[in-house]
Amino acid sequence: MSGKMLVFQLLHFNNLTILMTSEEYFAQKISGLSHEEARRATRTEIPALSDVKTIHISAICGKAMAPLAGLLSAKGYSVTGSDSTYAAPMSLVLDELGISERSFSADNVKGADLVVIGNALGPDNVEAIAARELGVPYISIAEALSTFVMGEQERIVVAGTHGKTTTTGLLIKLFLNAGADPSFLVGGVIQGESTAYATSHGKSFLIEGDEYDTAFFDKRPKFLHYKAKYLIVTSLELDHTDIYKDEEDYFTAFRYLVEEMDAESTVYLCADNDAVKLRPYCRGKVISYGFSEGANLQVSHEGRNAHLQILDFKLNGEDLGRVETPLTGEYNCLNIACALGVSLENGLPFDSLKKTISHFTGMKKRQELLANCAEKGIELIDDYAHHPTAVEATLTGMRKRYPKEEHRIIAIFEPRSNSSRRKSFEGDYPAAFKDADLAILKIPPFRHNDDVTDFMDSPKVAEMINRLGVPAFLFETNEEILAFLKKKVKSQDIMITMSNGHFGHIQEDIIAQMSLDKV
Repeated sequence: MSGKMLVFQLLHFNNLTILMTSEEYFAQKISGLSHEEARRATRTEIPALSDVKTIHISAICGKAMAPLAGLLSAKGYSVTGSDSTYAAPMSLVLDELGISERSFSADNVKGADLVVIGNALGPDNVEAIAARELGVPYISIAEALSTFVMGEQERIVVAGTHGKTTTTGLLIKLFLNAGADPSFLVGGVIQGESTAYATSHGKSFLIEGDEYDTAFFDKRPKFLHYKAKYLIVTSLELDHTDIYKDEEDYFTAFRYLVEEMDAESTVYLCADNDAVKLRPYCRGKVISYGFSEGANLQVSHEGRNAHLQILDFKLNGEDLGRVETPLTGEYNCLNIACALGVSLENGLPFDSLKKTISHFTGMKKRQELLANCAEKGIELIDDYAHHPTAVEATLTGMRKRYPKEEHRIIAIFEPRSNSSRRKSFEGDYPAAFKDADLAILKIPPFRHNDDVTDFMDSPKVAEMINRLGVPAFLFETNEEILAFLKKKVKSQDIMITMSNGHFGHIQEDIIAQMSLDKV
C-alpha cells in the first residue's frame, strides 16, 4: 500500500475488537471463494508509467471496459482487447477506435506491458492464468483509471446506491456547458449524446463511483481506488447482496471511502436518507443536501409548469435561486441539488447551471422516452430500475407526470441483477408497484451462481402485488409478454420497461409489433 494513507477501522466480531485497514477488511472476502490461491497470488509489480506502451484489456466489450480503451488510446497507449462476445453499443465504440475483435487466448497476453482484467472474469480465465504464469503485470479497471488515466486531475466521484449515473451525467453537462472542460467516465450515455467518456486537459475528472467489487483478485469496491477530492453520496441502502452480507457490511464500504479521503476534501451527503450517517467519519468538509430542514443545501419543490418541476435552492439559509427541470420525481430533485452544489463550489456560474438543468432530459435508459403513438397517446419509456426503491421512485415519478385519471401505467419488470433476484428484496417489491395500474413480471431463469434457498419466489411476489390492488401477471418469455401487451394496451397507456440489462431487446420488439414511432 505504498503511497496510500492507511486508515484503520474498529470492527466488532463476537465481542472482539479488530483493527483493520480497508485492504485487510476486503481481503477477507476472498476466503472460501473458488480458486482462492489464484485470487491471492502475488501480482507482478506495475511498471512505471513511462515503461508502459502496450496495454491489453481482457473483457474489453464491457460497458466500462470499452470506454477505458478509448481513454487509454487518447492518452497515447497502444490498446488491444479480447472478449467472448462483441455486441452493440460497446462493439461500435471499439470499431471507432480501430480495435479488432479477438477471442480470449493466452497469446493475447504475450508481449503486453500490462493487462487490465475485467470484473466479469474469474481467476480461471485463460488470460488471467497466462498473466500469472508469464509474470505479466495485471490490474483492475479501477486501478487502470486511477493510475494511467486520471493523473493529477482532481477527482469528483459520485457514489451511492441510487442516482449515480444521472447525477454524474448532469455534472458532466454542467461542467461542459460552463466551459470547464472536464475529463469524465460515466456508466451510461446522456440522452442526445453518443459517448460516455472523454479526456481533456481540464482540472477535473468526473466519474461514477461504483461500490461493486473491483476484480477477482481485489474485493475492495471500485470507488476506493479513485481518491476523491469531491465526493457525493446520494443514498445508502443495502444492495449487491451477492457481495455484501448485510447492511453493516455495505455501510462499511462507504465508511472506508470517506475515512480515506484527506482533510482538504469535500463530501456531499444526502440529508434525506442514511447517507447522512457517514458524517461522523468524514475527515474533510461536509455539506448536507436535501429537502430536510437543517440541510446545508436545501431544495424545495414549488410545483410544476407543464412537464417541468420548479425548484428553489438555499445554501446555508441564503437564497440561491430558482431552477426548472424536465426530470420527474423527488429523487431527481436531490440529484440536481448535489450536482448544483459541487458545480458552484468549483466556481461555475449559476446562470449557466440553471440553463443546463432546464434542458437536461436525463440518461439513456433512465426514464427515456423511446417511442410513441401520438394518435392514441401511447408511450414506451425505458428505465434502469431494478432495486425495489428505484422501481418505486420511478413509478411514483411517472404517476405524477401521467395522472391516474388520464393514463394507465403498465410496468414491465425484469429482475436481472444478482441482488434483484434474491429473497432479501422479495417483500419490498409489492409496494414498489403501488403506482402502476398493471404489473408484468418476467420470471428470472435460475442461473449457475444462484442459490435455490435465496432465490426470489416470483409467484409469491405477483400474489402480493395483486393483494395491493394492482393486477400482476407472470411470464417466462418476452414472446408471452408481447402477446399479452398486444391484447391489453389501449389509448393513453404508458408502458415502462425496467431492467438493469437489455431485457432481451423487448423494447425494439414492442416498437415493431405495436407500430410505434421511435422518438
